[in-house]
Amino acid sequence: MARGIGRALQKAVAREGLDVDLDAEGRSLANARRRQVYRYLCLRPCARIGDMGRDLSMSQATARWHARDLLENRYLQAEGTRVFPVGLIDPEDSALFAALASAGRAAILATVFESPGISFQELADRVHLTRQSASKIASELSGFGLVSVAEDGRHRRAYPTDLLVRKREANRSRADAFGEALLRRLADDGLAPELLRRDETTLTVRFGAGPRRVLLEVPLDPYATAWMRHA
Repeated sequence: MARGIGRALQKAVAREGLDVDLDAEGRSLANARRRQVYRYLCLRPCARIGDMGRDLSMSQATARWHARDLLENRYLQAEGTRVFPVGLIDPEDSALFAALASAGRAAILATVFESPGISFQELADRVHLTRQSASKIASELSGFGLVSVAEDGRHRRAYPTDLLVRKREANRSRADAFGEALLRRLADDGLAPELLRRDETTLTVRFGAGPRRVLLEVPLDPYATAWMRHA
């Protein structure tokens, strides 16, 4: 039964969600493309504008315009040049998320998690990089504490750490508060939010102004989704 409800909600989100503009001038999440940008940055905080535009099939200028609007309306915040949803992550982790936003780093990290102890040469082959590039990226990830590197005779091997697991657990209360704050913000903007579903990873809300309403599925687990390219 629960799975059926989940599938029904997913279909509803696809039908009502990200491609409909609401009749509500000046309210950031009333705009369909801004909702797309906002949701993307919930999945991948601190993502590059170019990557976001490519993944959302919009120009860099358009993606930048909507991100700027969300910043000005305090749906997003900035740490230097890095942009992420207000309250979703620890701002001190913005550099970590900026690193994970790179497709090359994300691929290396995912492969290390899939194959703990993988050699640098095999790692390079799996992600289609030179050994030198794979070694450099693995060393960068080691600097963030995401992987550990060990010498094994002629080979250097990479192992995942539990840092992201610990950060995910530590962020759960922050994600809960983020969801509550988002609902309040939508209400303050006159968009009459209705919470449909909430679990540890996702919040699904319906909102709108007047007769037209949309559904938005908001990811709440960035420490898992930021580096998983299928998220």
